Amino acid sequence: MTIKTLSLIFCITLLAGCSSSPVSLQYYVLHSPSSSVAPSITTAKHYVQIQQILLPDYLEQRSLTMQTGPSTLYFSQNHVWAEPMSTGFAHALRDALWEAGQIFVMPDDMYSEMYPVISLHIRIDDFVATFDGNVMIKGQYWWNDMHQNPQIKNFDFRRPQQADGFARTVEQMRALTLDVATAIAKDMQTEN
Repeated sequence: MTIKTLSLIFCITLLAGCSSSPVSLQYYVLHSPSSSVAPSITTAKHYVQIQQILLPDYLEQRSLTMQTGPSTLYFSQNHVWAEPMSTGFAHALRDALWEAGQIFVMPDDMYSEMYPVISLHIRIDDFVATFDGNVMIKGQYWWNDMHQNPQIKNFDFRRPQQADGFARTVEQMRALTLDVATAIAKDMQTEN
């Protein structure tokens, strides 16, 4: 083959690659940016600092995940989180804790003797749409009460997938975050 022929083949290949349409990405946030929740430090019943959110490896990456079988996961290339899951979950939980029990989430660098702050830790084992038509969140949360006694609770909440699509899954994930916040609020109310 001559150099002209090779050059022509290269140019055609290059143009063919440029003509394909780019992959369209859909970004999602777990918290609701349009939420009208306005926590007030002066009317709060409890004050917490979220010290730790532990996630499984499959939630540490940006792709939305779906369970496709008893032991298999699908990672979407086109549907991705707009922020890390730990950040999104912390934002969603902050709003949900206020809604569920007037629990004010204090900024990490803020402490005052006026407000007895509880250090909240959360470990999420699973947070995924399942192959059997549910969306689920499972894990543990814990804190030390005012007497430094550890309070450890397990949670496992599931909601039926109401419709197909990642947008509906994210809506159910928001509702599940509220379920976790409601359990935390209830436990804080009875323990403290």
